[in-house]
Amino acid sequence: MKSFNFKGVPTKTWVRIIGLFFILINQVSVSIFEFQLLPFGDAEIYEGVSTILTLVISIFAGWKNNSLTAEAQYADNVLKDMKGENK
Repeated sequence: MKSFNFKGVPTKTWVRIIGLFFILINQVSVSIFEFQLLPFGDAEIYEGVSTILTLVISIFAGWKNNSLTAEAQYADNVLKDMKGENK
């Protein structure tokens, strides 16, 4: 069996593992023990998730290059030609 190299594990991996651990503990406490660790109701969770998704999608849509005019689309093609991406 291979040994683990914990020093070489990226921070993103640790965050995912710890987040998964907390979610699993919460799910077990709700399902088996009928004890809610997180003090949020369904309506509050729905509102929070909706707000977060709205913010993330708004930022992503604004961040990306949205070429809506003919001039902007032409400039995108010129840039792709300069980079050698247009085939």
